[in-house]
Amino acid sequence: MEKLRGLFSNLINRPELIFLIYGFVFGVLFMFLTPPFKVPDEHAHFHRAIETANGVFYNRVPPKMSEYDKIVQRLPEFRVRVDIYTHKFHQVSGYSSIMYLASALGVKVGALFKNAYLMFYLSRFFNLLMWLVLIYLAIKITPVFKWQFLLFALLPMSVFEGMSVSADSFVNSFAFLFFAYMFKLMYDKKEKLNKWEICIYTIMSIVSSLLKGCLIYPAFLLLLIKDKRKYIISGLVILLSVIIGGLWASHNYVMIGPNADVALQKEILRTAPVSVLMKIFKTIVLSSFYWAKGAIGILGWLDIRFPLSIYTITLIIYSMSFLLIPAEYKVRKSYRILSLGLIFMFLIIICTALFCTWNPVNNPKIGGFQGRYLISVFPLFFMSFGQNVGAFVNYGRVKAFYLIYVFVVLTYTCTILEDVYHFS
Repeated sequence: MEKLRGLFSNLINRPELIFLIYGFVFGVLFMFLTPPFKVPDEHAHFHRAIETANGVFYNRVPPKMSEYDKIVQRLPEFRVRVDIYTHKFHQVSGYSSIMYLASALGVKVGALFKNAYLMFYLSRFFNLLMWLVLIYLAIKITPVFKWQFLLFALLPMSVFEGMSVSADSFVNSFAFLFFAYMFKLMYDKKEKLNKWEICIYTIMSIVSSLLKGCLIYPAFLLLLIKDKRKYIISGLVILLSVIIGGLWASHNYVMIGPNADVALQKEILRTAPVSVLMKIFKTIVLSSFYWAKGAIGILGWLDIRFPLSIYTITLIIYSMSFLLIPAEYKVRKSYRILSLGLIFMFLIIICTALFCTWNPVNNPKIGGFQGRYLISVFPLFFMSFGQNVGAFVNYGRVKAFYLIYVFVVLTYTCTILEDVYHFS
């Protein structure tokens, strides 16, 4: 009994290891319980993974069919979804290949066996491994909110996307790592960044600008470090990153909603910005609970939902984690203010982009924003709402309760996927 207690005590103090165990087990289960292309836009992301495996890093369709495409085209199930020659661009043609390196490797390995199913599932599996490694590193290096990183990374929607071919697998895990690195710099007592820290910060900022939604928000947290050069460094790096991300976006395909009038909506944004801003705030107020449900888990092609009680209980229990498992170090008021500001910046930018490119002009509110988009900025919520406590207080029983709850919810999710896809 004493050995078991000692083992549990050691494990409970290593949340990054707990994440690997939970993430791998349930990620693999989700992967095989979910049929191909039953994750939002997964067929398009598989297109892009094939293109990346073909060496097509820009948004140009290959001039002739490659061996990868020939393998995929053999099966009717795949041919319906992966016919990349019916039109010049598909909906994620403009996405950077950085987000598809792991899944493209899966395509290449699967192609060695000339098996389309193996190509697809290896793409998922390699993405899952990449997702596990990046979030493991995030939990390990962050000095604060280790358990929040663990818990929110193991939400059903997060695991569901983590195991998929979707670019969101890389986007969410890289965002967690970038935020964790910035938290490390913020709580470091050094008065001056060294050249390697500046170099890593620059590279991560540039990569983030090439991700889905130009996820540059972690870069602003450099404003909270002690280094007196922080304004110059952050200003130059953010400017460089935005320019690179902007150049990429301006020369790539952008998917436009079938009922959107981009020219007219841009004109409305220019001439009546206040009305657009009011529509954005209205959207945030009316959609907040729907977004929360989406972040917790609206699975499949947004057609598999938990009972309302699961969403409500999970939202309450996860919100209580900030009180029951406080931050390891003090969260200053300036940290909260900037984090809240970045959350609103994220919501306003995404909603504005959707207003211009996706929504009909007369929509009473802005549609197209899904709760899963919030996963990439979860750490900003940690910093905004986290509670203060002395360094490294151990709440063993509370943490054990959360581990049990996560296990129950993820197991329940497996039963839902089994029922929907294998007994329907």
